[in-house]
Amino acid sequence: ATKKEEIAALGLPKKGSKYTSDDGKAKYKITKSDAKKGTVSFVAPANKKATTVTIPSTVKIKGVTFKVTAIEKNAFKSNKKVKNVTIGKNVTTIGENAFYKCTALTKITIPSKVTTIGKKAFYGCSKLKKLTIKSSKLTEKKIGSKAFSKTPKSMKVTVPKKKYKTYKSVLIRKGVNKKAKFVKG
Repeated sequence: ATKKEEIAALGLPKKGSKYTSDDGKAKYKITKSDAKKGTVSFVAPANKKATTVTIPSTVKIKGVTFKVTAIEKNAFKSNKKVKNVTIGKNVTTIGENAFYKCTALTKITIPSKVTTIGKKAFYGCSKLKKLTIKSSKLTEKKIGSKAFSKTPKSMKVTVPKKKYKTYKSVLIRKGVNKKAKFVKG
C-alpha cells in the first residue's frame, strides 16, 4: 500500500486530539488535520525531567508529518529542570504560562515567525540570562501582560535592529527589567 492509502485507511489524527509524537519525545495537539498541510501545537515534553528540549519545526504523528506552529499554554509551566529550549522555526504562537516559573531556563530564542506571546509566558524565569528575539512581527497587543515579569535584571535582550526602540519600551512594559541590557541583533 502507498503511504496515502495507509493514511486513508488509518484515518488522519483528528483536530483537537492529543498524541505523542512517533519519536516519543513530546505530546502534541492537532490544530489542523491534513495529510500535507497539517499543523500541531506542542503540549508538553514526554520527559518532565529533561534539561534540554527541542520543539521541532515538523513532527511525525502516526506517520503523518505536521508543522509545529504553536506552544500550548502551560507547556512547561513550573518545570524546574529544563535549562535549554530550542523553539522550531514554524512556531508563531507561544501560549500563556508556557514557560511560567521555569527557574532553570537560562536562554531562549524567539524565532522569526512568532507573532504572539501569551500572558506570563516567561513569568518568573529567574535564571533567564539571554533572551534573543528574531521576530519583527511582535506588537504590544500581541504580547500578553507580565509576559517577561520577574526575569533577571542582568538579562541580555537581543532584538532586531529595526525594532530596537519599539521593542525596548514594549518589553519593559511587559515585565523586562529596566536594567536589562538591550542589544541590537
